[in-house]
Amino acid sequence: MAGKLIETAITEKLTGDKQRDALNFIASMRENGFSFEGWSDGKSEGWDPTYNGKGFGCVLIDDVFMFFIGLDWDFGHGGLIEDDELKEFAWAHTTVCPQSVCNPPHCENSKNRWQIFGKEYESVCHAPLQFFDLDAKALDNIVKLLLATK
Repeated sequence: MAGKLIETAITEKLTGDKQRDALNFIASMRENGFSFEGWSDGKSEGWDPTYNGKGFGCVLIDDVFMFFIGLDWDFGHGGLIEDDELKEFAWAHTTVCPQSVCNPPHCENSKNRWQIFGKEYESVCHAPLQFFDLDAKALDNIVKLLLATK
């Protein structure tokens, strides 16, 4: 079931700088060929970011903006980008699977081996990059990260 436009939800749920920054982020993503497919399951709503018709994560908006990037997005094996600050940003937002606290249907307690920019992880979440309640600079970093790896 299709959901509302992501911009509508941002306007309804966020205020001030958070609203402005999230709207600018979505506009920048759209300008660079990304789209957001809305969904609702009757209890919650979200948006699947897509690029070239392929989904690669999830966006949720409550009182904060949340952006998740899944295992399918290819971040290469080091050397793909030269920007050390951007690499550090990605590594700082990589979520190691907590195992015992995640239960089906949300998670099958993943054992996903994953590599991002030369750094190996033994077990990451099924959405290994997770971003919550970010400022404008962090949202810009997500755009840079996605553009550098698309």
